[in-house]
Amino acid sequence: MNSNHITIMKINHNNRVGIRNRAFTLIELLTVMAIIAILGGVGFPAIQSALLQGKMAAATSNARSIGLSLRTYATDNEGLFPSGENVYEEEITTSNDAFRSLIPDYVADERIFAVPRSAWGREADNRFEDPAEILEGGENHFAYVSGLTDTSRPNFPLVVDGTDGNGTYIDSLGSKGGCWEGRKAVVAFVGGHAKLVTLRGRGSDARYIPRDGYEDENALDVGYMGENVRLLEPTEG
Repeated sequence: MNSNHITIMKINHNNRVGIRNRAFTLIELLTVMAIIAILGGVGFPAIQSALLQGKMAAATSNARSIGLSLRTYATDNEGLFPSGENVYEEEITTSNDAFRSLIPDYVADERIFAVPRSAWGREADNRFEDPAEILEGGENHFAYVSGLTDTSRPNFPLVVDGTDGNGTYIDSLGSKGGCWEGRKAVVAFVGGHAKLVTLRGRGSDARYIPRDGYEDENALDVGYMGENVRLLEPTEG
């Protein structure tokens, strides 16, 4: 056997080894891709849940800021939260009307009233040089319980997520009252604290914020808070 024949055999052998190595590498790649797909399927819901928790935490923080601003306003106004007319001599018929009393003296950025997932108010432009521009329709997500004072019970809700129009919530994201898909509600209380509250209600029933001490009752059926107490929804966008 001459040297040329031996060289050809070595080349052929090396080529076959190279083909086997490339085939093995492809199998490894497919295996890795399959593992990544499985991990992605498992991890994506967890990522979504974490993002949602972050959005709820941001909305809760903003609601707390609004509630504290209302308390400061009340301190300057004989203990009364905005009611009747706001500081611009407008009749208060929606939560936007009430919250206008806070801008700009108590709240310097109207964007804290907006929640990107909300069907009531997804964004605010932070323009308030002209009073007519303050919290226009579609710039506020939060509802407001009117008629309370800073001496009302500290566990009474004062600022809450905008509802479906009936003081209840639904599980449909993109619809009014569906911001958190019927799971939670952001509540800022008269006492100045705020938290996420787990909603009650099952199946096709509307969800509601449970009343403190009376878990089967809706905290936003506001008659128990006083004769002139009303739940005011945001202004339509």
